[in-house]
Parts: sequence; structure tokens; C-alpha cells
Amino acid sequence: MSNIWKWMIGLLVLAVLLLSTVAYRVRYYEAAVVTTFGRADEGSVKNADGTGAGLHWKWPIPIQDVKTYDVRLRVLEERGEEQQTRDKKTAILQLYVSWRISDPLAFSRSLQTPEQAERVLRDRLRDVRAVIGRYDFEQLVSVDPDKLKLEEIEGLMRQQMREASEANRYGVRVEAVGIRRNVLQKDVATQVENRMKETRTTLAQQARSEGASAATNIRSRADSAKQRILAFANRRADAIRAEGEAAAVEQYKVFQQNEEFAIFLRKLDEYKKAFSKNTTFFFDARKGPFDLFVSPNLPSSRPVLGDSSGSN
Repeated sequence: MSNIWKWMIGLLVLAVLLLSTVAYRVRYYEAAVVTTFGRADEGSVKNADGTGAGLHWKWPIPIQDVKTYDVRLRVLEERGEEQQTRDKKTAILQLYVSWRISDPLAFSRSLQTPEQAERVLRDRLRDVRAVIGRYDFEQLVSVDPDKLKLEEIEGLMRQQMREASEANRYGVRVEAVGIRRNVLQKDVATQVENRMKETRTTLAQQARSEGASAATNIRSRADSAKQRILAFANRRADAIRAEGEAAAVEQYKVFQQNEEFAIFLRKLDEYKKAFSKNTTFFFDARKGPFDLFVSPNLPSSRPVLGDSSGSN
């Protein structure tokens, strides 16, 4: 029984080995190039458009061989290197390039491996650094967005690397080239810091000036509104005063017909105001308008006790 199991396991292992020589698998993020006696054509590429993933068959080696490539986006970063700008200032810039295998067949014929592709791209990345030398330092580092030219610089570097790749038929596509890090030297960093402080100081002074101007305008409008309101109130008060004086003149004309009766009526009005609440009080009968409470037979110096709650 044990011999039978050994034979079955051996046959299974042999079948797997034979299957691996005539079959291969392509993952969804890979592209495969099948070579026949070391040659390949456009029809030898599998899953170049993302629709050929899965299990495929081939002739065993040495008739056919398969090379698979990861076609996902890759990022290559270089070490920081000194770069001089057009205005003779130096910065330590670290560049990066993102790329992918766009033509597996051309890639297998030229670069063959991702490691070789990275070596070539690294050399090209050093060459395109010359683009930075066409610009001033202030166009790389500035607090004013209008002066920055980073997008323009990165676009030119990307274009040059794409043209070099297409001219040499590497089978790779450069998606982006950019400046990952900008390390300033000590003296340059001090200059940049001072320039940024000056810019911020200027902006702060401008903001304060605008605030003072706005405050002056607000106060001016408020003063103007106050003057208009006071002028209107004065005109209204003068009109009311004129109406009151006119009414008083009419009353004076009536009172002149019988002055004693007019004085008596005014005294009664004063009594109504004084006795409107329950109050006990002392008053000098010699002073008007309370002389009506004094009998002609009483001494004028006698004080009179009044109670607004009782009868008078």
C-alpha cells in the first residue's frame, strides 16, 4: 500500500513539472512576452491591454520561453545633488520620475529588466537637470505664487525624458518628473528667510494701512449720518417748539380776558398733579400754588397739613 502512495505522489509531482513547462499564468497587473526560439512579435504579447490575464499554454523550453513584466506605475527617486540656477545660486535638489512599461515587446528587446530601466532613467534624470539652470532661484522658492515656475520646470523635464524614451524605443512611458525635495544651503536659507520676513512685513503693513483706511471711511460715514440725524432732530424740535409757542400765544390771548380765572385754573392743574397719589405732606401755604388752602382769617405763617387721601 505504501508503494502505491509513493508512485501516486511521484506521478503527481511529475505532472506538475510537465504542466509548468507547457503552461504559464499571467496576473492582471502583468504582461507576458512569449518568445519562440528567442524571437517574438506583436502577437506574442499577452495581457498588454489588460484583457488577457489568466492561464495560457505554450511549447516547452527550448521551443518557447515566457518573460513577464509588472506594468504598474513605478517611482524612481534619486539622491539629492547640487544644482546651480541662472542667477548663480545653489540648491540641493532631489528629483523623482514615475514610469511604467507601456510596450512589453519593445521593453524586452531593449532594456529587458526593470533594474536596467532604472539605471537608464537615472542617467536621463541627471541630464534633464540642465533645465533648472535656465531659471532663477526665486522661481524655485518664493512666497509669491506668481513667481514660482515649478510646474513649467517639471513639465519641460518630463517632455525631454519622454522624447528620449520614444526615440530609443525603450518601451517605457514617463508619467511624471518632479522635484521631491529642495534643501537650501545655510547662507541661501538665511537669504530666503529674510526675504520671506520682508514680504510678510510688507503684507502686514499693507493690511494695517487698508484697515486704517476702512476705519476712517466708517468713521466718516458715521459722522455724516450723525450730522444728518442731529440736523433732522433740531429741525423737528424747532417745529414742535414753534407749534407750542403758537398754542401758548392763543392761550395767553384767552387768559388775558380774565387773568384771575386763568391763574385759578392753573393752580387746580397743579393740585391734580400733586394729589394724584395718596400722600401726606407739609407745605408752606405762603407759596403758590397752595395759597388757595389758606383762609383769609388765618395767619399767613401757619403751616398747613395736607392729606391727599382725605377731604380738603
